Amino acid sequence: MSNRNNSVAAISVKLVLTVAATLAATGCALVIFGCLLEGQFQLDLLQTSGFAALDAYLGQVASHQLSFASFMLESVTGHCYARGAFLQGIGFWFVFAFAPASAALLSTARLLAARDRSMNPRLRLAPAH
Repeated sequence: MSNRNNSVAAISVKLVLTVAATLAATGCALVIFGCLLEGQFQLDLLQTSGFAALDAYLGQVASHQLSFASFMLESVTGHCYARGAFLQGIGFWFVFAFAPASAALLSTARLLAARDRSMNPRLRLAPAH
């Protein structure tokens, strides 16, 4: 068995879950940090400019009712309506896009490696002759 097949065969379910959980935890941390950052920005706005400025800002934020997919798209295109929305959007990308995609890719690699190992050795060596 080649070195490549050994490394792909070493992908275990525990590794797949660990990578997906790490990406999801990173995404959750980014969402929470984005919420805290937004709260801090609003507090700074209240302290420096007063209630009228905060009400105007919150009114503008509330006027942008987006679907979840639109929110995620606007977070990476730079058209965020709130100051902390960028980090929240990136966190949602980690949780809902990167973690499932990495789990699917690693699981597919694992299944393909298992299929390659179960194939008849004569068939595996046939193209080499």
